[in-house]
Amino acid sequence: MTVPKSSDDNRKLIWARVYQDLLRHAVPDSRFNYDFMSFTPDFRGSSAAVDRVVEMLCYKSANTILVTPDNSLAGLRLRALKDGKKVLVGTFRLRRGFILLDPARISKEKLELAACLDGMEKTGIGKAISIAQIRDEGLKIDMCATGGLVFNQQGVLIWEGQGLFEVQWALLQDIKALGLLARVVAIAHACQVIDEPDLGLEKMKPTKPGEVQCDYVVTPEKVFEVEAAVKPISGIDFGTVDPDALNNIPPLQELKGIRAMEKIMKDGGFGQDKDRAKEQSKPPTAEEQMGMDIVAKLMKGYKA
Repeated sequence: MTVPKSSDDNRKLIWARVYQDLLRHAVPDSRFNYDFMSFTPDFRGSSAAVDRVVEMLCYKSANTILVTPDNSLAGLRLRALKDGKKVLVGTFRLRRGFILLDPARISKEKLELAACLDGMEKTGIGKAISIAQIRDEGLKIDMCATGGLVFNQQGVLIWEGQGLFEVQWALLQDIKALGLLARVVAIAHACQVIDEPDLGLEKMKPTKPGEVQCDYVVTPEKVFEVEAAVKPISGIDFGTVDPDALNNIPPLQELKGIRAMEKIMKDGGFGQDKDRAKEQSKPPTAEEQMGMDIVAKLMKGYKA
């Protein structure tokens, strides 16, 4: 009796096949060479995929675009800046949070520098922006662009790179900076877009918690349009967040701190008479204290 392969087994099988083809088309990274577990590569002909994206209505109507920090999207980041659009970029694995690129604040001769990962954080180029600032400044994301190592033709991410797009989606949804009308566009080489039946496998559907299905998968040769793409609307559920992710992703820590402070303000008697507030006052829990410490750190950064 044959034991059916799990979804993870199928993903590994697909990635092993795509990897061999991708080696022939990928542009090596200056630091990681062809170590695709460390970065999502650009590929020869990616400019043709960008040309297809900029003709799409969701791009033309967008004022602010979220673009993941993938090598394959450097051309799109540059084109968006030249077209006068703001670009929000998560840093590598979100270790330094988000960077906002505003072409109105960047000289034209520095736009190319701003579009590359090594340049956008230089002084006078991009602006480091916190979750609280994104929320309080009313920044609204109109479109998302993501890279990845393998997609299927139905817009499901089969094998992810280092962009953590689904974490970014949940964070920005949580603070109401991103709505369900924002279209998600993936850019990939043709060899990175698979049709499972060709490999003798069943088509994969978005079934994992928090999984974001792309509305479009764009290659240099073709646009795959997905009807009724599945996207989560619940934001971040800290009850399911991996402790290692919380320890290593500052925006997650910040959001948890914001929630803790909001709870303190709601439950601690703010807006009530002084006597009642005094009766309800009590030492903060460890989680509440962590929230206060995070917010205090953020406020110190604002003043600096």
